[in-house]
Amino acid sequence: MDEHNMPHTEEYEEELKTAMVCEDNPEYQKAIISALGELKYNVEIASSAADSFDKVRFNRYDVIVLNEKFGGASPENNEVLKHFQHMPMATRRHIFLALIGKDMKTLDNMTAFAKSANAVVNESDLPNLKNILKKSIPDNDRFYKVYKESLIKMGKR
Repeated sequence: MDEHNMPHTEEYEEELKTAMVCEDNPEYQKAIISALGELKYNVEIASSAADSFDKVRFNRYDVIVLNEKFGGASPENNEVLKHFQHMPMATRRHIFLALIGKDMKTLDNMTAFAKSANAVVNESDLPNLKNILKKSIPDNDRFYKVYKESLIKMGKR
């Protein structure tokens, strides 16, 4: 059978990585989508807080990038962030949450911990987002590796 008669098959990616972007600023949104695309994530955009809740209810995301002011919220009262802060750990531990803010120091672990995020990124560092995620996501995976393996062994994954 020659090449022209072969059935068309698309390259199959073993595990498609998914990401959701919660960002209102079109310029920032473009930078985030570009970074995630270069890291081979299938990206969806949330248009509002309500849309993000619907998307999370019906889809599993490996990465969520959220601006602390998404949907017109204030950094202190962001419904989407509160949703993730109160999400059951069994679900939350599978999501890498990157929180973007104007007054945050990029990759400040104490701020990330205080906000229940896996990483924080200053808006001015969005041009470096690809490299920030390329480093911080595997670091997070290594951090949780033993914990996740223990859960699997106990049958609680």
